[in-house]
Amino acid sequence: MKRILNISIVLFATLNSCKPLTGADALINQKASLPESFRLSELHQKVITSFINNRKHTTSILYGNKVVHSILGADRANGNSGESFTLVTWQQQDDAHWFGARIPGDLISAETLTVADSNSQTIYHYQKFKGKELTKLADTTGNADRVRFILSKKASIMP
Repeated sequence: MKRILNISIVLFATLNSCKPLTGADALINQKASLPESFRLSELHQKVITSFINNRKHTTSILYGNKVVHSILGADRANGNSGESFTLVTWQQQDDAHWFGARIPGDLISAETLTVADSNSQTIYHYQKFKGKELTKLADTTGNADRVRFILSKKASIMP
């Protein structure tokens, strides 16, 4: 009798856990989506690399334009004219579909960097956008460090 009860409990738990997800649990991670106003797709950038900060529990993806992709592997320490980067960072959250996995959650920030030449001088145009609606920040503290950080990232090796 006890064995039948145990099998019934396991069967009940299995059947109840295998229901389709709806609403907020659907397969599209709406929480991590960028707002329409940011227009990342119009920049026609592709993924250069991704990385995780385990201390801050964040996930980031660095995108770059065709100019960046054409010179990947070259020395980018100073940047090259025409390069355009976008670095998007999310807070990590547990994946409801895969036990133990972490996926992007709330949008933290997006940073854009474009590199240009003017009179044989390299000009960096850096902007940071913060929060779910990606509000532009006027504070310029630490911008040079962020530019160096973005330019220091090496491309992921993809087959």
